Amino acid sequence: MDSCRAWHEEAICSLARLHKGDRGVVSGIAEGNDTGGDVAGSTIVRRLMELGFVPGERIEVIEEQRPGGDPIAVRIGCSIFALRRREAQAVMVRVDGEAQ
Repeated sequence: MDSCRAWHEEAICSLARLHKGDRGVVSGIAEGNDTGGDVAGSTIVRRLMELGFVPGERIEVIEEQRPGGDPIAVRIGCSIFALRRREAQAVMVRVDGEAQ
């Protein structure tokens, strides 16, 4: 689920697709194809949820490494975390406004 999709005039996409300055609200965590398989994928999903990546939390991409954009620095709540895009792929975000 790499692409954004419109849903009632809101875009929902993977955190991995967002760039510096993009903001939104976590809509869910998806165990999927690109999170590293069953065991590794489950571990990543559980760890993300423990860190606070839960539905309803506000999120903002505050920095991305150049070149390549990996890893990204993400503010969630009052905390800042660095995530690889591979890990961020599991976090689904309802994007605010025109940010995509």
